[in-house]
Order: sequence, then structure tokens, then C-alpha cells
Amino acid sequence: MTISFSGLGSGLDTSSWVEALVSTKQPEITKLQTKITDTQSVKTALNNTRSKVSTLRTAVEKFTDAKFGGTFDLFSKSSAKSSNEDVFTAVADSNAKRQNYDIYVKQLATYTKATSMQAVSSVADDETLLKSLGITNGTLNTYVNGVKNTINIESGDTVGDLKIELANAGIKMDITDNGEIKFSALNEGDTIHVGATTDTSNFVSLVGLERAEDGNYMSSNSVYKATTSTKLTSEDAGFNQIIKAGTFTIGTAQFKIDGNTTLSSLISAINNNDDAQAYAYWDDATGKLSITSKREGASFINIEAGTSNFTDVMGLTESVWDEDGNVVSSKMFTGAQELGQNAILSINGTNLVSTSNTVTSDVSRIQGVTITLKRPNTEEDGATSLNVEQDTSGLKDALKNFVDAYNGVIEQIGTVTANGAELHGESSLTSLKNTLRSYTNGANNTNGGVFKLLSEIGVSTTKADSNNLSSDTNTLSFNESTFLKALEENPDSVKAILAGENGIFSMIEDTVEQSLKAASGFFDIKTTTLDSEIKKTEEKIKKKNASIEKYKAQLEKQFQSMENSITKMQQNYQKFFNSAGTA
Repeated sequence: MTISFSGLGSGLDTSSWVEALVSTKQPEITKLQTKITDTQSVKTALNNTRSKVSTLRTAVEKFTDAKFGGTFDLFSKSSAKSSNEDVFTAVADSNAKRQNYDIYVKQLATYTKATSMQAVSSVADDETLLKSLGITNGTLNTYVNGVKNTINIESGDTVGDLKIELANAGIKMDITDNGEIKFSALNEGDTIHVGATTDTSNFVSLVGLERAEDGNYMSSNSVYKATTSTKLTSEDAGFNQIIKAGTFTIGTAQFKIDGNTTLSSLISAINNNDDAQAYAYWDDATGKLSITSKREGASFINIEAGTSNFTDVMGLTESVWDEDGNVVSSKMFTGAQELGQNAILSINGTNLVSTSNTVTSDVSRIQGVTITLKRPNTEEDGATSLNVEQDTSGLKDALKNFVDAYNGVIEQIGTVTANGAELHGESSLTSLKNTLRSYTNGANNTNGGVFKLLSEIGVSTTKADSNNLSSDTNTLSFNESTFLKALEENPDSVKAILAGENGIFSMIEDTVEQSLKAASGFFDIKTTTLDSEIKKTEEKIKKKNASIEKYKAQLEKQFQSMENSITKMQQNYQKFFNSAGTA
């Protein structure tokens, strides 16, 4: 590390002199840095222009990709329109034949539902926790001969606890064999009322308690012991029979029950298994399990008992078991299943049956069209029809995008090549602009179609007139009605002029591709040139900086040498003066 003490011998500020001399070299660095900034600005303008041209290529390819056929061909796309989408909707693919159809929906397809033949849960008893029945903590108000009594229902209270509280208030509570709750006066002749607007427990609303003509109360809902959170194989699970661990099948999916399986987890497993093709639901109010098919139509849900007796306990199958607990024989209760119905519709007077409300072409015989039934026809609907025609929306949007992309390129090139602009004098860009304009404004006589000019199909330059003298004749505009009329009159000619082998967009695509071509295209070549210029300039700056540092070091060395000489002279003078004084 070098420490410099300016002017210690001479008293001169030599450090400032060094900085001043070094600063005379800085304009050379600044000039090179400005050159890099200017080159980067050119590169930014070039990249922005490349982006606009790439957007144009993408817009053109929407049409020229028609040569690949299938989903790439915008001209082959069809749309299917329903005259009443409340009755049915429809979609078409590229295979659809353009035609009109009369459709009448007579019946929708519904889902098959399998339900336990009877309640499979045991009725709640005195040991049953009130919270397991869904009854919340809070107050229940009762009145005997108008005298109010408030019962507090707390966590951990059982049905038996509630019976005792009610009896203390003069009310008797019974649960019937069907699980219905009955309230009556404990003493004959007393008048009872149960429930008040100030109740904070949901007891009355949950069980659906209603007062009968004889003054007693009956619940409209039954109360059962089994809950979705209880482990299925536990002895106190609350079902009419103890459920054994093992397997069973719904659809083609096999499910396993073990010591940790709850009714809730099992239902979730069924509902999330695609192979089951069904949804399961436990109804607390009836103590029954319901299984609904995910597929419409008049078909049974496949339910098979396995090593577990679960489907037997649920009343969906009936099996014979041997002494070792193995299934000897088993059958499905078809009576427990309410079959769905098939959809019925007519197309052009021909009646058809579909197992689904989604009617595919193999059923409807309408090639390339899928119909989704929403509801049956009514007398008020009148005739409903399906119209399959060319899908013009995609073509319109694509042509609008082309016009926007083209105008973006023309405007961008005009801006960056203007006098004083970053790419002024770039003949390749000017040539690209002029070529694109010649394609869009000139006649195309080689496509073989009726239409020769883009203006004939709704794409034209804006023309100046007495009302609009400032119109920009460089840009294009799109007339949708003219385009749709041309498309209706001669769709093949519209396709030929745009996307045919010698079509206008095919030529535009070729021209644009050449400019965007990797390594050999204008944009890549120009970018490489600019990058090279920046790199060379950076190297020059690096060398200039090194040279300036060297120059600075030389100056500091020279001034330091001068300071050393002055210091030595001063020391000699002092010695001479001292010796002369002592003589």
C-alpha cells in the first residue's frame, strides 16, 4: 500500500496537479461510454422491432397453419348453435358437417340411487350423548301449566340426563322404536309447552319438535346412535350389527375397512375414487346410507360384499357367511336401487335413447357434434333447432390480430428509421416495410381464387378524402361485414387469397421468416454486429483506463522524485547553514 503526502518538501499541492493532468484523459473514456450507450439504444430499438415482426409472424401463422389441417386450420372449424340453449347446447369439431337439424328433448337422463332398505343405525338410548346427535350446548325452556323451567344442556350430557331434567320439570320424554322423540305431561291433566324464542340450544329445531292436537309433542326427525365420526368396527358404533374389518366393492373399486376407519373417512374415500363411479352420503335423519351413481342412465350401481359385512349391514347386499366368517354366497339388493332413466330425444323426427345427457355423435349420428341436454322441451318452447355452420369468430379475431400486428410493424419501422432515429438508414428494414405494403395493397393473381385484393375481403388501407385528409395510408383497417359477406359467398377463395400456397399471407410469412431467421436473418446479423461493437468498445475503455492508471502512476512518481530532490536540497542547505554558524 502506497501513502502519498503531497508537497511535503516543496509545499506545492502536487496531488491536485496529478488529478488535473489525469482528468484531461477522461473525455476519451466518456466518448467511448457514450458510444456504448448509443449502441445499446440501437439494440433496444432493434429488439423492439424484432418483437413486432415476431408478433406479425404469429398472427400470419394462424392462417398459414391451415396447411397442417385438423385443429390448426381455422377455415375448417365449425360452430354448433342451439336455437334455445335452455333446452340444449352443442359444440362442434373440425369433422362436423354444416347442416341444420330439428331437435326435440323428451326426457333427461337421471342417476341411479342405492339407499339402505331401512334404518341401519340403532335408535338413540339413554347412554347416547346429546352432542353425538348434533344437539348443541345451551338452554331449553319448558312450561308446565305456564310455569317456566330452564334446562341447561352441557357437553357430556346424555339422553338419560335430559330425561331426568325434563322429569324434574314435570315432562316425560320417550323415544319410540322408530327413533322419534315424544314429550308428554308427567302428571295427567297438566298442560305442557316445550321451546321458546330465548332457547340457545338447537334441540327443538334439530329434532323438528311439533305440538300435536292432544297437547303432546312429537319430533318429525328421528334420532340415531350412529355418527360419521365413530369408528365403524367398534362395538358401540351404533349400527344394528357390528361391522367387521375387511373389504367390499363399489363400481370396480375395492375399499378396505380397518380398526381406524370411520364412516366419514370411508365416504370420503368412495367419493374421491373415480373407479367407484358413485357418491356416498350418510343421512342422520333416517339412519340410512345412500350411494348415487356418477353416471346417468338406467344402470345399476355395482355393489359387492367382500370380506367385510359392511354392505350387508347397510342393507345393500345380502350374504351367507360360514362359521369362519367367510362369504359363502352374496347377492345385491336390486330393490334397494332406484334406477335412473335414459335420455330420450328426437333428431329430425327420429327417436333416440341416450344413457347420458351428453349426447355424442355415435348416438346422435351428427358427425363431429356433441349435444348437452339441459331440460325437456315444453309446449311454449316451440321448435328447437341445431345449426352447424362455419365458425367465423375465430377467423374474425385472427384477422383483427393480423391487422393490429401489421400496423404495429409498419409504425415501428417508420419510427426507428426516421431521420435521427436509432436505425435510420437501415435499408433492410425499409425494404421489409415496402415489401409488406406491396403484398397488402397489390393484386394477387396467383392464388387461383375469385378474390385478388385484400380490400375485397374487408382488409384495406385507409384512404384520404375531403372529410379525413390526414388518413394514414400506411396502415390497414378491417371491415367485419365485408369479410363475413366474402366468407359466405366464397369461403374457398377467402382461404386461397389468405392462406393458399401462393396466398398473400403465405408470402408475408416467407418474407418475415427470412428477416427472423436464426444466424442468417437481418435481426440476428444486426444484433451480432452491435454486440461486437459493444464488446470492442468495452475493451477500448478497459485499455484506456489501464493507460490512464499507468499515466497517473508515472506522474505521481515524477512529482515524488521532485519532492525528494527538494527535501534533500533543504537538508544539505540546513547542514551548510549549521556548519557555517559554528565556524
